[in-house]
Amino acid sequence: MTKPVLGRLIQNAREVMLEALGQGGTSFDALYVNVNGASGFFDRSLDAYGRQGRPCRRCGTLIRRERFMNRSSYSCPACQPRPRTAS
Repeated sequence: MTKPVLGRLIQNAREVMLEALGQGGTSFDALYVNVNGASGFFDRSLDAYGRQGRPCRRCGTLIRRERFMNRSSYSCPACQPRPRTAS
């Protein structure tokens, strides 16, 4: 990964985290609340998580879910293709 690509990645991650904090975080259940007991609402902004089988908001391709080690990852196969493997 080149330094410019890494720099853009870090900047984009920072922007997403700041937006999430501004919306109170991502709360999926009552265990994750702020000191006042209020849930965050950043989960409403998520474009892939929890949207398996629904169309991508950007391109319309169905969102896929991949399971690993009792966890899940959601992505759009068109907008977020898997990296090529070395031959």
